[in-house]
Amino acid sequence: MRKSLQNPLLESEGFVEAPPQAGFGGLWRSYRSEGWECTGWFHFLSPERALWSISIHDFTMRRDFIMDVEPPSYLTVTWFKSIAGEEFSPYRRLRPNSVWGQSIGGGPWKGVAHGGIPVQSVAIEITPEFSAQFLDREYAGEFQDVERAFVSLGSDGEFPEMKTLLSRLWPRPGDPEHSELYYEGKVLQAMGLIVERSRLGSAAGGVKHVNSADRERMHDIVCYIDDHCSADLRIGDLARIACMSPTKFKETFKLLNGQTVTQYVQGRRMSQAELLLRQPDLTIEQVGRSVGYASASRFSALFKREVGMLPREYRRMLGV
Repeated sequence: MRKSLQNPLLESEGFVEAPPQAGFGGLWRSYRSEGWECTGWFHFLSPERALWSISIHDFTMRRDFIMDVEPPSYLTVTWFKSIAGEEFSPYRRLRPNSVWGQSIGGGPWKGVAHGGIPVQSVAIEITPEFSAQFLDREYAGEFQDVERAFVSLGSDGEFPEMKTLLSRLWPRPGDPEHSELYYEGKVLQAMGLIVERSRLGSAAGGVKHVNSADRERMHDIVCYIDDHCSADLRIGDLARIACMSPTKFKETFKLLNGQTVTQYVQGRRMSQAELLLRQPDLTIEQVGRSVGYASASRFSALFKREVGMLPREYRRMLGV
């Protein structure tokens, strides 16, 4: 894995190899972009013959950037210090100070990073070979669904232990230079945290099956929510449309979408709010009302939780 798994991004956005920033030791390779569309850094560490890598993004795109890549198969866990955007299949908002897991390969991965907001993140990427070796050694083949364990991250609650582990992998000026063995130990620690988290979750509730008819109904519901997210959507009404009891509806929605109805609606509203806040002729109060919030303070609080800054700070960063 000497070649970065993000090479398509590097090549398309004009990143060129550069002397590393202070704190990055000899194992790291650093790239810098100073173009009109993208400015900032990308760092990655992937020792010779290693089946894992660590990537650090620290750049800002001038405009919304569609991420559409088809890299080799790998699993990744990422801590976003700063981000605004979405990923697709399934649709999920990318939020600051959050941990996300992904299984990439077997088809293109698509997402959008919103322009003007710094993309700052730390990610660990592992190959299927590394995962298989770890599981055979540590769990004697008793744990198989590692892909699901990664994909569920970001949809099943907070993960403070992973936030701490990943955030500390970002070198700072004055940090000691670490060895390859040190970094591999952190990768193994991350794998262990993810597997144990998944095992505890499975023991508590197990995995439920959703039949094809319910999947189709839920797809229709998601489309309806997308079109009416600023309206007053009631669980009882949505459940009747889906031909389900409210309890079954809420359980099925979360199982298929990785979040509650309320979380999904709020995410869609904040995506619309980000677009409207780029219009200088609209006040923050008007934007809040447009996406379904009569209270400007409530809108501002929810926007900060989703985007990581207040609406006025968001506008200031974009120069609106």
